[in-house]
Amino acid sequence: MKRKITGKVYVNFAVSSKGKVKNVVVSKSANPLLNAEAIRVISSMPDWKPGTQGGKSVEVQIKVPVEFKLK
Repeated sequence: MKRKITGKVYVNFAVSSKGKVKNVVVSKSANPLLNAEAIRVISSMPDWKPGTQGGKSVEVQIKVPVEFKLK
């Protein structure tokens, strides 16, 4: 906030068949400080409900935008 940096960081990650978030990487960068914060936030998320296919839990790849705005 002190540096007044804003932007949108796109983060790719996988949700394992057990619901754990893993392999968190930035696919589209905004600023190195924002990238690091987006990775920290996504990595610290609680477990997800895993995806299913044919009645079995499977790993799923996800891409999400993380937008940083100042008010």
